[in-house]
Amino acid sequence: MSGTTWSSSGAKDGTDPASSARRALQHHPLLRRSETGLFVLIVLITIVAACALSDFRTATNANEAFNNAAQIAVVAIGETVVILGRQIDLSVGATLGLSAFLVGSAVGHISGPLGPVLGVLMALGLGALLGLGNGLLVNRVRMPAIIATLATLSIYSGLQVIVTNGSQLYVSQVPAWLANLRADSWLGIGPFIWIAAICLVATSFLMRMTRFGRDIYALGSNPEAASYLGIRTGLRTFQAFAFCGALAGLGGLEYTSQYGNVDATAGSGFELTVIAAAVIGGVSLFGGSGTALSAVLGALLLTEIENVLALMRISIFAEQTLEGSAIVLAVAVYAVASRRLRRPLRREQLMAQFEVRLGQLVEPPVEVATATRSSDGPALGSSADG
Repeated sequence: MSGTTWSSSGAKDGTDPASSARRALQHHPLLRRSETGLFVLIVLITIVAACALSDFRTATNANEAFNNAAQIAVVAIGETVVILGRQIDLSVGATLGLSAFLVGSAVGHISGPLGPVLGVLMALGLGALLGLGNGLLVNRVRMPAIIATLATLSIYSGLQVIVTNGSQLYVSQVPAWLANLRADSWLGIGPFIWIAAICLVATSFLMRMTRFGRDIYALGSNPEAASYLGIRTGLRTFQAFAFCGALAGLGGLEYTSQYGNVDATAGSGFELTVIAAAVIGGVSLFGGSGTALSAVLGALLLTEIENVLALMRISIFAEQTLEGSAIVLAVAVYAVASRRLRRPLRREQLMAQFEVRLGQLVEPPVEVATATRSSDGPALGSSADG
């Protein structure tokens, strides 16, 4: 008689179609990604806001929100690379502001088709140079990143005051291609969104498919082990800060296009927005966990919360409090959803470890089994002398 038992539904125990489908859905790779819960949360907020606020559904509002999120995302992607290496850069706001004024002033004197190319290269180069200053303090002077970049935040902000000399860069002083960049459309999509998409794809490839990316993840997960394995941790730290600075410089060029008028306060406080976007997206401040897509989704969620509060005409004095509360709620919901999605995988891992331990306890060691067989005397069918 077969030992197989059957459930009341006629299916074998453990092979119920509904249970199998539910387990397959829970174990789907897409659902185990940390970005999935955040994406679902963004979709839910969008649906609720679209139903409750008529102004939210307009094309103008959508375009404005996406452009704002794209600008935050560009700098947040660079910040993510630094955080993944177990560092942090608090100077990205000052780097953005300094690049906005210096590059915006410089491209005003460049005419011809090479203007946009030179403008982008100057923004990337200036930002990377300022980022290398952070890397120098962290790697050579051995200062903690939070102290080093807090110092450079003050230094670069002071340089903004010096170079601006109390003046402003007006929209009339920048070339037309830069002044109209935010309002232009390439294939029906704004240039800011294209730039953010290019940065996302390039950084994702860099972090997944190159040695640099693997080294950064290893450095963030365990710096001592990474150094023991021969990873040039100092070089990777320099490169990470330079990369972050370069994207902050590019964000400065976008800032000039967005606001037109640039003064000594440009970019002030932007570093907190960028770090918030990365952390909300699921990038671990302890390093080694997160992706560029996490930062982009975090920027989208942060911008959407700000947009909804503005459309609700919340008092400016209460908006920051509500925005912070909404961020805490969003992160809490995201964390709970992520834990629920990962729970089946964790249960499987624990069961596999239990089975391995149980097998080690039940099966005797090879040496003991051999000694036991030897002590039992000759095997059946063997002849003894005499």
